[in-house]
Amino acid sequence: MNLTATEIEFKNLSPELLEKAYKNKWFKAFVLNKWGGLEATLAEGLQIIQSCSKLNGSFGWCINLGAGANYFSGFYSEAGANKIFSDPKCVLAGSGGLATEVKQVEGGFLVSGKWSKATGTDHATYFTCNGKLPSGEAVSLTLDLKDVHVYKNWNLSGMKSFSSFGFSVNEAFVSNDFVFRINGSNQSVSYGIHQLPFEVFAQFCMTAAALGLSDGIIEKLKGELLKPAAEASLETLKVLIEDKSNKLKELADRIWGEIQVKKKALTTEPIAVLVKETGVLLFNAVNQLYFDAGLLMADERKLAHHQYKDFMLAIQHSIFK
Repeated sequence: MNLTATEIEFKNLSPELLEKAYKNKWFKAFVLNKWGGLEATLAEGLQIIQSCSKLNGSFGWCINLGAGANYFSGFYSEAGANKIFSDPKCVLAGSGGLATEVKQVEGGFLVSGKWSKATGTDHATYFTCNGKLPSGEAVSLTLDLKDVHVYKNWNLSGMKSFSSFGFSVNEAFVSNDFVFRINGSNQSVSYGIHQLPFEVFAQFCMTAAALGLSDGIIEKLKGELLKPAAEASLETLKVLIEDKSNKLKELADRIWGEIQVKKKALTTEPIAVLVKETGVLLFNAVNQLYFDAGLLMADERKLAHHQYKDFMLAIQHSIFK
């Protein structure tokens, strides 16, 4: 498949993809039904992330991190969650970095800081960051879009259209209802998914994204004339993806069952092993395919080339290390 010059630039996600995401509530996979979310099980949410990542690397990564950030809905006050997540197009973008200053004022806080990256800035409705209150307590803070300045500073080789840019605020007001504590679920705004520690939840989502990204390379090579060595490498990658996808679903179903019965995720250790093992094996298999497929994989007119670059960038995430 050949690309036009405009498509190669990948400056923005297509409006059609974003509308599809809003219509199917993919950004709100882990948000309660009462705010227009899917209230998905862990396995259902992972399947959405994997399928979107297979379709388009940047789009899948936006769904991964956007749905992952909207998962925070379970940690707000009910008033804050209602204000933020009732919007059908709600997407949080943000950084785990600390604000440089958080000052207490009547009804909330004044927040200042600058952060290097936040995925989905072009379609975000709010931004989040971490900060320390004057008391010394570490919390997460929700910034109104009107107070945020975005820096268009993406210089990396892949994910050209997922609008991951730096941002800053200067004494932005954050009301008390817009302050939340990660892993501090509020019963009135949460469901089973919020019994899963965020770190474990993120490992599941990143693994699903990596599997989808690598599967997308196979999908985009359909119809191409491959050498026998490349066909063999492609088949090896296909088998690996199927095996690790099955293992991911099995573990997700087991943990979801524990949450339903025990109200707590008990078997969380295996995901840390699975995510690192999957990352290394996919990296090796994808690069073997790149090597065996020759210049076809290096051709910038090919969708497979751009999916490959998206995968290679995603696999550099610290969770896979």
